Formats: sequence, structure tokens, C-alpha cells
Amino acid sequence: MLEGNVRSLAHDTLYIYGADALYEHIDTVVAVDGAFNYTATVDTVTPLWILFPNKHRELVFADKGLESTIYGDTASAGCLHIVGSQQDALLQEFYGLEARLSDKSRITALADSFIRANPYSEVSIHLLREYFVHQPTLDVTKIKTLIGSMSGNLQDNNYIKQLQSMLNTYKPLRKVNMVNSYSVIDSEGKHVTTSEYKDAYLFITFWASWDAESRQRQRELIPIWDKYESPNFNILSVSLDTDRTAWLQAIAEDSVTWRQACDYDGWETGIVQRLQITHLPTNVLLDPSRRIQAMDLHGEALEKKVVELTEKSSSDASKQVKKSPATIRSIKK
Repeated sequence: MLEGNVRSLAHDTLYIYGADALYEHIDTVVAVDGAFNYTATVDTVTPLWILFPNKHRELVFADKGLESTIYGDTASAGCLHIVGSQQDALLQEFYGLEARLSDKSRITALADSFIRANPYSEVSIHLLREYFVHQPTLDVTKIKTLIGSMSGNLQDNNYIKQLQSMLNTYKPLRKVNMVNSYSVIDSEGKHVTTSEYKDAYLFITFWASWDAESRQRQRELIPIWDKYESPNFNILSVSLDTDRTAWLQAIAEDSVTWRQACDYDGWETGIVQRLQITHLPTNVLLDPSRRIQAMDLHGEALEKKVVELTEKSSSDASKQVKKSPATIRSIKK
């Protein structure tokens, strides 16, 4: 049972969903004058995300028979307080220490030492995921070492088992030369496959309605799409959402008009796992032969690359027309 009272909320809708595969539901909760309550059926300690209307996320740990309370003046980092399990108290302790640091390397070092100091706590799994796995590049050796420092009970966690399996075949996206195949379902229920973009450059961006930064990056694509949309250049956005309503609402709010796809499998989405995407936002630019030309491009760097590649494509097409047999025969006549 979770009770909440956040003064900045009026008649607002919150989303609650699992931080890992232990809890695959996504539920909506309505706050009335800042107050709300929610009950989850769980058999063991289960991390749940609370997503507030301003896109701030707060993690709480649910457990069988546990009653927790979350309260504060506003939904933002450092302004909410959680009274619940030992896991919640431990995570709040970590956040208190983190708030004193500004250097990213020191924060990572803090997470490292915190994991090693708490080998029996589910908080360690959360810190491993947020500070070492959901990053642009993975330090595989470091992650394996941290997993090795955890208790056998944590190592038996389904997320940790899946992570270990992924690490055994992990290849950084920068070293993946081609995207041979993929299939996702778009907002109209149609399958999107590699063959549909065989003659064009395709910019695939990965995002989620609950990730503020990736939504901002997606909105920044609007002027590029308006300017360069053509048979030579397309955008496909793949969402890691697990709830259709939240996904479609975010698309409408952000006024994006290019093709959107979502399998509602979160981090388990096929193309996400195939490319071993580990952080948001992420994007890749594919050429017509599905080779990766660039990744994690934004703003001016992206526009410059799009201009370069589409102009090259137009130039190549022009040369082919000039050299075609029909053109040569016409000249001879």
C-alpha cells in the first residue's frame, strides 16, 4: 500500500510501473488535491517507478504487507520524502550523499562503493542499472565485478541473470556495422521492417514518454524533419514505453508527425536488445544498405550529416541517370 501527498499536484494523473521484469504492469493513479493511494500485489521486494506529470520519476520499493508513504511540496529531485522499507531508506541515504557531489566520476565512484557496501540490498541492483548499465558505453569488466560483489540472492534476480547473459555477447553499438533486420509495430498497428527503407537514409531514435531528455531530443527533430523529409531521408522513433495511452499522449503533446513505433516491451523490445541499447536517448543513422553511418547525433551535427548524406545520394543518383543505357542510346540518336 502506497499513500502519497504532494502539494503541487491538483487533479493530476500519475503512472506507476515496474523498474524491472518483476512487475510488468503499468497503472494510472489520480491525485486529488495532492493526495493519492495505490496498492500493488507483490510477493517479494519489487522496485516501482512513480512518474509524475512533470516527468520526474521517483523509485519506491514495494513489498508484501508493506505500507509506504511519499510526501513533499513538489515532485522534483530532493523534494520528496519516502517512509517505507529499509530499501527506501537506503536509497534516500545514497541520494543525500550524491547531492553533495557535482563531478560525474565521483558520483560513479560513490555508486560503486555503495553497491559493494550493500551486497544484500535490492538498492544495489538499481544503482548498477542506473549508473553503470544505462550508460552510452558499458564497462563490462566493472559491471561483472560489481555483480560478483553481490550476494547469491541478488545474483539470482531475473534482471541480473538477463544482464549477465547480455554481457557475454555485448558489442558496443559503435562496433556494430550493420542493422541486418528488425520489426516493430507502428501507431497504426502496422509492422515496420528493414525492407521499407531500403532506398533511403533512416534515422532511428529511441525514446520513452517517461524520459524527459529523450522527449526533448525528439522535439528538436521537428525542424529537421520539416526541412529534409524526402524519399532519401526518413525518421523512425522507437519507444520503450509499456503503456499505449502514455505513449500516444506523449506523441500528441510533443507534436511529432513522423512514424512512431512501440512493442510495449520496454528494454526487452526486439530492436533494443538486438542493438543492445542501454541508455536514453540514443539514435542511429543508417544508410540505404543498413550500415550505421553515425550515432547519437543531435542539433547542428545531425543536420550537417543529413545534408551531407542526402546531397551525396542525389549526386550519385544523377550520375547513374547520366550513365544509364537509355541515356547513352538517346545521345547517339
